[in-house]
Amino acid sequence: FLSRPPGARPDIRFSLEDFRSVSLILVSHGHFDHAMDVAGLARISGARVQAPLKTCGILKKQGVNSALLHANEQFSDFSWNGARIRVEPSRHIVFDLPLIRKTLGLTLRGGSWARILPLLWRYPAGSNSEFLLDFDGYRILFSGSGGGDWDRLARLRPHCCMIPFAGRSDLTDFYLDAMLRVRPEVVLLHHFDHFFPSFCVDYPVEEFREKFSRALPETRLIVPKVLETFSLPIRDG
Repeated sequence: FLSRPPGARPDIRFSLEDFRSVSLILVSHGHFDHAMDVAGLARISGARVQAPLKTCGILKKQGVNSALLHANEQFSDFSWNGARIRVEPSRHIVFDLPLIRKTLGLTLRGGSWARILPLLWRYPAGSNSEFLLDFDGYRILFSGSGGGDWDRLARLRPHCCMIPFAGRSDLTDFYLDAMLRVRPEVVLLHHFDHFFPSFCVDYPVEEFREKFSRALPETRLIVPKVLETFSLPIRDG
């Protein structure tokens, strides 16, 4: 998410120095597109890292102080900067066959397979978790993969859901169904970027936006853009 290979869109460059003030890093699972920059970020910031046990082992080998590493499987609830954070065991989303075919075709045609395969080997998924961040009663559910039990997650009553808009060819219907179960006040999309050329496919963000506005007219949908800020509409009190 910080590394930008040549050809990545948008064409910008981040520096780890830009994130020196980070104090907490949440890793839902250990795939390279989630974990490959965590070691450098943790070393420069000294942030607490909450990650799968398997990923913690990899990060320790990459020079991260073991005192910073906290396994998701061993910490179900902790406090940070005045907030309570709950770790919810979950599952990785199941890639469907149409998406696998499309991604494989892009990877083979674009020649990125030679770079992808070593990263897949170096960064196994490990366990998968969701995170519920509770800021004085305002609850944000962060999903890093989207494969969890949305009926169970709905019982957490999140005000805001951060959902990874990636991983399936039927994303619009998949997440409309999920959000109709949860019915949060705000939905924020992530994970739909083109950080890795000839590997990331185009996801139907605009189609989802249109259908979402009809299905959940009172719910705010945020589609963030790189380098643009946004705010959550936290209610008074």
